[in-house]
Amino acid sequence: MAFPLDDLRLLLSMARNRKFRGKSESNSPLLEALDPVRHILLSHPTLSRVVSPIIGQDKFWMEIMNSGGLTHLADLIAGLIARASELSGDRFRTAAAELNGLLSPVPAEDPVVLPGELDAGYDAVLFYGMTFKEPLYITEGMVVIPYEQVRRFVDKPLVNELAPPAAGFHGWQALGAVVRPFRWRPAFQRTGYPRDVVPRKPGSFFRDALVFLDLLAVAHATPVPHLAFIEDHIDRSASRLLGRSVHKGSHRLGRSAQSFDGFDLCPEPTPKALDEAKEAHKNRSSKRYARYAKTVSRLSDALVMDGRFADEDRIVKVSIALEQMYDLPQSKISRELRNRASSYLEADSASREGIRKRVNEFYSARSSIVHSRPSNVPSQTISEAFDKGFDIARRTLFKLLREGPPENWGEETTAKKRTT
Repeated sequence: MAFPLDDLRLLLSMARNRKFRGKSESNSPLLEALDPVRHILLSHPTLSRVVSPIIGQDKFWMEIMNSGGLTHLADLIAGLIARASELSGDRFRTAAAELNGLLSPVPAEDPVVLPGELDAGYDAVLFYGMTFKEPLYITEGMVVIPYEQVRRFVDKPLVNELAPPAAGFHGWQALGAVVRPFRWRPAFQRTGYPRDVVPRKPGSFFRDALVFLDLLAVAHATPVPHLAFIEDHIDRSASRLLGRSVHKGSHRLGRSAQSFDGFDLCPEPTPKALDEAKEAHKNRSSKRYARYAKTVSRLSDALVMDGRFADEDRIVKVSIALEQMYDLPQSKISRELRNRASSYLEADSASREGIRKRVNEFYSARSSIVHSRPSNVPSQTISEAFDKGFDIARRTLFKLLREGPPENWGEETTAKKRTT
């Protein structure tokens, strides 16, 4: 077990107290060991700048990710002991090297980092619903990581609070995070007076991460709710090394996943669907994507809806998405959708007829719902109708994002009818 940091800090705090020094001879070996370690730490240029060389005057201000407080050299010593107890091999040498790294400036050019290095900080969007076993690089500065790497900087109580009740049954493997890693360093000064500190800002990262999760969900036709937005989190071992019991960045809640029981195995990404999501995300700043951005969000929302009437509501959402994508007129909606979808998605007569049949089944269920006749439709029929309608919407969306719509939907449909 790792040494409890708070107990170590208390012990060393008592040891440096003058009244305590004179009360117990049994502490003399500890006191004799503290002074040379203190002098070694003071030899580091970063600490020598902010700590007084006078014994007993070793307070200084340490700030981690815009959260600061008074610290003592004894706290760093406690942190070294606590961190060394987590390691194997040449434990204290490794811990000392890690502390030296945190006290040194960030290299001018440093590659994007993943969990495992103590000076890696993270902004992240925690999600549930897909199983990632390896990191997935989306774009520069944005990576999807599995739960085993998330747990280094996200506290377990937060995961327990946000994840479905039985998500741990499968080892939390359906949890992951879209992260933006960055290098960080603690800041030091003699006192805690206000400084001109420019706080980090996540910028567009959270928005871009949500776009990817929506695309990922739609491409795989599976719900991927985002559980929380996490900002300025660092590895817990880095906090311990610096003598802090814990450093918690800020977070705010996303969607609730409590309607999922957590027992179902969540799918792994498939190459084709993953490529579709990544390509669309890469072009998210284009005019074409902007035209269908609401459709992406609407289809993703349909997958995660819950409540008594979720099946009916999600069919309505998909029907709205289809009507907007196919630019349908106000009348004869079902017929026009059958014609346009079959002509746009398929090239041969048999395949087009299959699309027409699925659209007809979907819109039959949709009409029963909209006209207050859901009791006439079995729940299994509604669920099957949703799957068929969503598949058509999904295929349509990604083709539109790749190729765009025809210049005139009506003329496109008429021309393809003539050729067949």
